[in-house]
Amino acid sequence: MERPVRVLLVDDESDYSETMGFYLMAHGYDVAQAASGAEALEAVVQSPPDVVFLDVLMPGMDGIETLGKLKAARPDVPVIMVTAFATDEKIRQATTLGAAGVFPKAADFSEAARLIHETLKGMKDGARSSE
Repeated sequence: MERPVRVLLVDDESDYSETMGFYLMAHGYDVAQAASGAEALEAVVQSPPDVVFLDVLMPGMDGIETLGKLKAARPDVPVIMVTAFATDEKIRQATTLGAAGVFPKAADFSEAARLIHETLKGMKDGARSSE
């Protein structure tokens, strides 16, 4: 039996991450949560997830800075930026740093599951084409 997809949710708003985490767990995902960029870095190094959902706007180390550090530590882990208010400039920065996509906080969580599937499928297809 194949193991469930491991998802790390990084958001300082616990109401949002807990709700999204509950949805994903109910749909078969293995979910971990971090409330800050520093917690996310520690989690990714200790137990790398298959995909990370990372909030753009957080106090302290914001999502863009965290993304840069996550990609430096684990370039193979796809990171999807989560935002309610991101500017085009923030999205451009995230894309330049290697974000796999953007997930609006107002979107339905079923869209998050679809995005996880597409991101991981794209990585597998990319790995096959480079062999």
